[in-house]
Amino acid sequence: MEFIIQKENLLSNLRAVERVTATRGVQPVLSNVLVETIDKETIKLAATDLDMAIEIKMPATVMTSGSITLPAKKLSEIISKLPDKPISFSLNTGDNLTVITCGNSKFDLRGIPATEFPSIISKELISATTEAIDIEIQPLLKAIKQTVFAAAVYDSNNVLSGVYCNIFENKLEMAATDDNRLSRIIENITNEDKKDYSIIIPSKTLTEFSKLVTGSSEEKVSIAVKSGQVIFKMSDRILISRLLEGQYPKYQQLIPQTSEKVARVDREVLIAALDRASTMVNERTNIVKFTFEDNKLLLKADTPDFGDSMDLIDVEYTEEELVIAFNYKYILDALRIMDSEFIKIELGGSLSATLFRPDSEDDYLCLIMPVQIR
Repeated sequence: MEFIIQKENLLSNLRAVERVTATRGVQPVLSNVLVETIDKETIKLAATDLDMAIEIKMPATVMTSGSITLPAKKLSEIISKLPDKPISFSLNTGDNLTVITCGNSKFDLRGIPATEFPSIISKELISATTEAIDIEIQPLLKAIKQTVFAAAVYDSNNVLSGVYCNIFENKLEMAATDDNRLSRIIENITNEDKKDYSIIIPSKTLTEFSKLVTGSSEEKVSIAVKSGQVIFKMSDRILISRLLEGQYPKYQQLIPQTSEKVARVDREVLIAALDRASTMVNERTNIVKFTFEDNKLLLKADTPDFGDSMDLIDVEYTEEELVIAFNYKYILDALRIMDSEFIKIELGGSLSATLFRPDSEDDYLCLIMPVQIR
C-alpha cells in the first residue's frame, strides 16, 4: 500500500474516527484505525468499538492498493505535528510497518493486519437503501441538540441512556429522559414514502453523528434500521450503531396538558441570575429555590459551610405566590440549548412537573421535576 494525502483532510477525518476506537478493548485492534485504499483516488478510514463504527472516504493519490490498521492515538499525534505538506504512506506487508513521511520528517509505525479488523460495516447493512429515509441534516441536528443532554449517563445499556426517535407521517419526534427531566421535540420532515420508525438510539451515537456531519457539506442524511442497528449514511461517510432494546417510558403521560400558572422571562436574564445564585449552592444537592410573586422571581441558594445568596429579576407573573425548588443544573442545561429570547415557565404546585418552553415555538419542551423543600 502506498498513497499521498493532504494533511488537513486526513487529520480532521482521523480525529472523527479516533473517537470511536476502544481504549480498553480486549482486542488490541479495536484501538486501531483501519486505513484502506478504495481506488486510485480514494482511501478510507474506519474504526469501531463493536457498539458503533464509523467509516470515512477521502481523496488521495494512490500508487499501490492495500490496507493496514494503525494505532489511532499515536497516528493522530504524528499527523497533528507534521507540517502542512503532502503526507506519504508506504506499507511493508512483511512486518506490518508503515512508513510515514512529510518533508524532512519520517516515522515508522507498526500496525496490525487489516484481516483482524472486525467487519462491523457489512455490505448488507450499507446497501439497506430500500428501508432508508432521507432526512435534512439541520432539523435533525437541532432535534439532537435539544434532547440528548437529558439522557441518563449512569448505564449505557439502559434505555434511558438513549434518545427515543419516532418517525411518522412527516414528523420526527425525539425525546430523552433520566427520570428527573424530560426533553421532547417534534420537527417537520419530508417523508414521502410515509416510513415509520420507533427506535432508541444511544445518546453517544447521536453525539458522534453531530460531530461527524461537521465535516460534510451535504444537506441530507440517509437513515436506515436493520438487524438491531441504525445506519446514518452520506456519500463519503457512514456511522453504524447498535440500538438499545427495551420499552421506552410512556413519557407523553408525564406532560401536563394544562398549567395553572405561567411565567414569562427573558432567557439570558434568567441564565445570568441563576448562574450568580448557584455560586452559594450546596454542591451535594444543587438546589436553588424559586419564588414567583407580583412579576418578580426571587432565586435563593444556601450552603451550611459558606452562607447563602439571592437574586431578584423581573418576570411576567400575576398569579398567587409560588415557592418551588429545582436542581439548578437541569434548568441551565435546558435554557442554554434554547434559541428563543423569552421562555415560558408553566407551573403547577410546588411538587408538580414544570415545563420550560421557548416562547417562540410550541414543538419543544423540557419538563423538570422539582425537589421537595425541607
